[in-house]
Amino acid sequence: MTHRQMTDKLAAKHLVQAIDEDLARLVWYSMTVDTNKSINTQTKDILDKFFLRWNCILGVDSEEVSDIYKQKTISALAILLHKYGLVDKTITIQALSAIDSLNDAVALIDDFFRKSKEIKQVISSNPTRLARRPTMPNNITFYREKDVISIQLDKKFYIAYIHGHMMINESPIIEFYDTIFDKIPTVKELKKLRAKGEMYNDRVARIAKYSVSGLKFLPDPC
Repeated sequence: MTHRQMTDKLAAKHLVQAIDEDLARLVWYSMTVDTNKSINTQTKDILDKFFLRWNCILGVDSEEVSDIYKQKTISALAILLHKYGLVDKTITIQALSAIDSLNDAVALIDDFFRKSKEIKQVISSNPTRLARRPTMPNNITFYREKDVISIQLDKKFYIAYIHGHMMINESPIIEFYDTIFDKIPTVKELKKLRAKGEMYNDRVARIAKYSVSGLKFLPDPC
């Protein structure tokens, strides 16, 4: 069974795609820049960066995210880590438990139940380390000019305004508001806020805009 066949059985197309693309970028970067690091160190560095984004699902309680969604997320992560030649024992253990929980809840189709043993065997096996860098995902985005978005990081919310795109429907150009929130703010709370800007080498603060690759799905599955 291929990794694609396994993730297809989770019935979470866009969730799987988002995890896959995030991992592909992180693995590509690691194999390009961190070439002298051991596989264990590379894996830790990749996962540290990965969880900055995905702990908004995996690091919260069931009042914010359903157990089934968390179980699909950790299962997909274990499968895709294996695809990229990586493994984390804690994630594998959590994924094995998640697969059992999905079956106990009859959350997926019968074929998932029938193939669960094989899926568990694959993610428990030693993966084959990649011989070459993965293909970088495209930078297509579904966000549009004048959208206002909320980005969650470590239980804080950063708000950004989309000015446009680098290319047609690719890599949105964003500018941050100069306030960090404990929860997603209302439009009314944003009306009187200034842009954050950035201090440049001449010690003068100016407008700061950023082109972001990977800011794709609307709504975001994370």
